[in-house]
Amino acid sequence: MVKLWSLIWVYMFFWAGSMAQNEKRPANKHTIYVSSISWHTGVVVPAYALPDSLWAEDPDYKSSTYLEIGWGDADFYTHEGFNLWYAFKAVFWPTSSVLHLNPIDRKVENYYTNTDVVRIELNGEQFEALCLFLVNQFERDKNGKIIPAAEGIYPSSQFYKGSKSYYFPNNSNVWAARALKRAGLPIGPLWHQTTGSVLNKAEEFGELVVQKDK
Repeated sequence: MVKLWSLIWVYMFFWAGSMAQNEKRPANKHTIYVSSISWHTGVVVPAYALPDSLWAEDPDYKSSTYLEIGWGDADFYTHEGFNLWYAFKAVFWPTSSVLHLNPIDRKVENYYTNTDVVRIELNGEQFEALCLFLVNQFERDKNGKIIPAAEGIYPSSQFYKGSKSYYFPNNSNVWAARALKRAGLPIGPLWHQTTGSVLNKAEEFGELVVQKDK
């Protein structure tokens, strides 16, 4: 019952926030992308995918075209460079998670270089399901606002606290696959532990638009 009411609250929260954005979004066709970001797989969605009601203050993201969203262990993901202890801990113990939001202010195909990016078209129902999944991944304060966790990897990006635990085999790439599955796409998340595996599968129902240099 608690879970049911939680889902109802998330839906109402998302609906209320998205009403103000209806003029920004097309009705039945939405383009998303899946990108390879080093160790992580990014889910790239139109900026209107996250409702304005999530933000404590007006973010610069609202003027962006797309948001690249990645998920991972709070310590490992936010730490600069590779940290063996954080990596070990993330594999063997459930840990806190964060989401990394990186605003993209241009055509996605022109933003990425020397990496793999797959473009996927969603209908309205698929897109709404994906948006609800993403909104539910953020930890929120008592006012329903998402909570900053750390400065992002890039000058304009930001880490936010996640609502789910990170643990093996539920890694960042499986998370991205779960997002695609929630959108109704034919993918088995636990079978895709690497970013390459997620991207290869995504090509079956999408189109490779940026490719890593050989």
